[in-house]
Amino acid sequence: MSDRNYNMGNPLRNSRSSTFSVLMVLLIANIAMFMIQIYTGRDAGNIESRIGSSEITQSLALDAKDIRDGQVYRLIAYMFLHGGIMHILFNMWGLFMFGSILEQRIGSSRFFNLYFISGLSGAGLWMLCNWNSGASCIGASGAISGIIIATAMFYPDMMIMMLIPPIPMKLKTFAFVFVIVELVFELSGAGGLMNIANIAHLGGFLGGYLYIRLLYKNEVWDMFAVFKFWKKKSTHTMNNPPAGWSVAGRVSQAELDRILDKLSATGINSLNEQEMETLAKAREQMRAEREG
Repeated sequence: MSDRNYNMGNPLRNSRSSTFSVLMVLLIANIAMFMIQIYTGRDAGNIESRIGSSEITQSLALDAKDIRDGQVYRLIAYMFLHGGIMHILFNMWGLFMFGSILEQRIGSSRFFNLYFISGLSGAGLWMLCNWNSGASCIGASGAISGIIIATAMFYPDMMIMMLIPPIPMKLKTFAFVFVIVELVFELSGAGGLMNIANIAHLGGFLGGYLYIRLLYKNEVWDMFAVFKFWKKKSTHTMNNPPAGWSVAGRVSQAELDRILDKLSATGINSLNEQEMETLAKAREQMRAEREG
């Protein structure tokens, strides 16, 4: 920590907390695109028909044929389009619910990367299964699926209240239920009947899982560890709510670097309680290593 100068530059800068949030930008972008879809629709019917007839929807939706023709921008654009009120309502609720927890934990840049990596992996798996189908796909669900599994990996024992059905459930249980439901719907064809791209959800889920595992390795809960019977059960716990709780286990160099970079850029007032506790834990680790 001694090689970082936190007192350089404007002395007032460190007294202010950063107000920039990737989560809010994504929420605004999704809602703005939804409004554009509605107001550019050529059909005078209900919202769904207006969206379906919108040139924006037709020119930006994910379609394997158009991707083959070089319209690769659809790989990004599709995740900001939605097919109706309930579609965007549930997606934005999920994005806000899980994203507000996760962005605080991993930082804005990694949250940004996670959103788009998950959305792209969802698009990739969907296209693999629909290469010659002529179908199209829209929605942020793939990206949000990656955010859901990432949040569960950091806080597996955090309790949440589901909307349908309204029952309390641990995040790690929700992750298993999510995967099982998506698989059942995809294999049974029920998702297709309801115009739900379950395979894109699973692709986003997988992309988010791999991204977090790549960055944090064994520091986070691994839902696939239940299949590794030969491995000793992990002793770390990352299961506490984010605010006001300490993080168990050693502080990784990657996490320490992220917090120190944030401290350098926006000052100590920008750190949340968990990040302050992580810094304190890192100091104790360094002191113990020197004395050892």
